[in-house]
Amino acid sequence: MSDLIRTTREELGLTGAELAERLGVTAGAISQMERSERDGRIRLDTLERALGALDRRLDLGTTPTTAYADYAPAAVTDQVNDALDERDGSYALRLITHAASVLRDDVEQLSDAELERRPSQIKDSRWEQLFRAVYGDAIPEPRRPDWAKPERLNRRWYVSRFAPLREKAKTSTPQRLRDLNIFIDENSLSTR
Repeated sequence: MSDLIRTTREELGLTGAELAERLGVTAGAISQMERSERDGRIRLDTLERALGALDRRLDLGTTPTTAYADYAPAAVTDQVNDALDERDGSYALRLITHAASVLRDDVEQLSDAELERRPSQIKDSRWEQLFRAVYGDAIPEPRRPDWAKPERLNRRWYVSRFAPLREKAKTSTPQRLRDLNIFIDENSLSTR
C-alpha cells in the first residue's frame, strides 16, 4: 500500500524508538505499524495517529486506473520495495529500467499529478537514488518533479553482486551514474 510512516520518520531523522515514545507504545509496535502499512493492512486511524505524532496529516486521493498506472512513480516505488523485501535486486532493477523505458516512450500517458505523487520512497537509499536517476532521466526536464533529482551516494555502490558484472561496471557505467557513485554495467540498464 504505502510506506508513509517509515519514510516520514526517516525524513525527520527519527528512530522507531523515538516515534514509539511520542505515541506511548513500544518500538516493536512501530515496526508492526510500518509492516502493516506496507502490507496494506493498517487501519486508517492508526496511520493517522502515527502521522500526527510526526506532525503530518494523511492526505488521501484517487487517480484514474489506466494502462499506464503501474508505471507511475508511486506504483513503481511500491513494486521495487516489494522486490527488495523478497531480496530480489534483479527484479527491482528490471522494474526500474522497464518503467523508465515505458515512460521515455509514452510520458504523455501520465499526468503531472501522477508524476509528482510519490507518498513513499524506496527503503534502501542506494536503490532510491538509482530510481531517481534512471526513472527521473526518463521524464523530460520541464515535467521532472523535484523528487526525481538524485543525490550522490557517500561511497561507491555496485548494483550487481556478481564479480564479472562488477568488473564490467568499472568501465561501462554511464557517467551520470558514475557521478552519483552508482556503478552498474550499461547493458543492465537496457530492457532488451
